[in-house]
Amino acid sequence: MHTPTIFDQTDRSRTAPALRYDGAGPLAGIPSRNDIVAEFDNGMTTILQQSLSGKQPIHFMPTEVSDDIEGYSSYILRITGSLINGQKVVVNITGIRPFFDVEGYYTEKKAYIRIRTWNHFDRYNALKAVREVGIRTASDDLNCQYYYRKVAREERLPLSSWAVLSNYLYEFTPDGTYLFRLSVDNYNPISEDDYNNPLFSSALTRDRTLILTWDIETYSSRKTGE
Repeated sequence: MHTPTIFDQTDRSRTAPALRYDGAGPLAGIPSRNDIVAEFDNGMTTILQQSLSGKQPIHFMPTEVSDDIEGYSSYILRITGSLINGQKVVVNITGIRPFFDVEGYYTEKKAYIRIRTWNHFDRYNALKAVREVGIRTASDDLNCQYYYRKVAREERLPLSSWAVLSNYLYEFTPDGTYLFRLSVDNYNPISEDDYNNPLFSSALTRDRTLILTWDIETYSSRKTGE
């Protein structure tokens, strides 16, 4: 069981406390992301709730991408980002079948045959087995850790600009995060019409992402110059 490590530690000058935090829970006295969202909302949360209630398309800004490898037999692309009001959202994209191409095997004349698997680990094992017997392959990178890059390229998924989510299932988790699940066909680039929509164009042209970094070398018990 993971135990949060959060405590104050004063530096030798005794002028300011150094706070150690491991990301396991909220910090007392520090505004949460949702607190900041509420302060600078400008009506965007109401628009978001109306869209969710009517199962309307949702605008989403991706900030982090990964391959979800825990507890699923089929491949899932996980993208984390923010909604138009700045709230955090995790999007799980389904319907993606990892594949590689094998040269020279056909019942009708084709240069390659495409081998599809349920997840990228099955693809990895099958691809290694094919290579071991000397069969030439394509679309055949073996890096399981960053397979999402191949998926995004082949499916033409926007990962650094606003996207539109449609035909989704969603829930709101106790920690204040939205969790969406949808097919890859329902994750699409935003249109120019959306940027010109007076209802939420201001939210789309303003970067609502919130990125926090930690410098692990900030605190030291040594004095300056040591």
